[in-house]
Amino acid sequence: MEGARKFAHVSRRFYRPEQYHCAECQRGLRRAVTLSERTVVTLEGVIKLVHAGYRCPDPQCAGHHRTYRSARADALALPWFTYGMDIVLLVGRLRLREHQTVDEIHGELLKRLAPLGVKISRREVLYLFEAYSTLLRESLEAKDDVEWLAQVEKQGGIIVSVDGIQPEKGNETVYLVRDALSGRVLAAENVTSSETAVMRVPACASGGVRGARTGDDQ
Repeated sequence: MEGARKFAHVSRRFYRPEQYHCAECQRGLRRAVTLSERTVVTLEGVIKLVHAGYRCPDPQCAGHHRTYRSARADALALPWFTYGMDIVLLVGRLRLREHQTVDEIHGELLKRLAPLGVKISRREVLYLFEAYSTLLRESLEAKDDVEWLAQVEKQGGIIVSVDGIQPEKGNETVYLVRDALSGRVLAAENVTSSETAVMRVPACASGGVRGARTGDDQ
């Protein structure tokens, strides 16, 4: 989906973990690695983001090798996608809730993105709906993801991040529950509250929860 595109108006943002101190020793975290540097198209604008990972600076600390991520950066877009999570969720809602055709959704996105100087193809709309379906399926399959469960054990548990995203103001909120350490989506639900969404976290992981953090509604 990502191509070499140029956009007229781009805002730049730097993201660091919302957590400032090591969960083990409480020392201040320090920047250790750039997790991603990319451009994301959202309904509100085009963003050039740098997502930095932080670690505990004490090599003797049990959590020294744990990389902390920004929940807000992860909530902006799926890995490797140019189009933001708000657009993915909008495509899913228009297709499944309002039963619009692909051509109708394509026309709607062209209209919404025109003020940003951004164009989207019909094929990309199909990719975005496939991404929406995959997102829901992956959240259901988290408890069976052997590789992720091994990572959870290695990192000593999970830090839950909850982000409420509204593709459109006045419409229902979709809550995305993630493991803030790995970025793994644990639940994606149209529910009435963030607390209800957190209850969908797989039981095999919730026993190792280190902390909880709720992101702002988008």
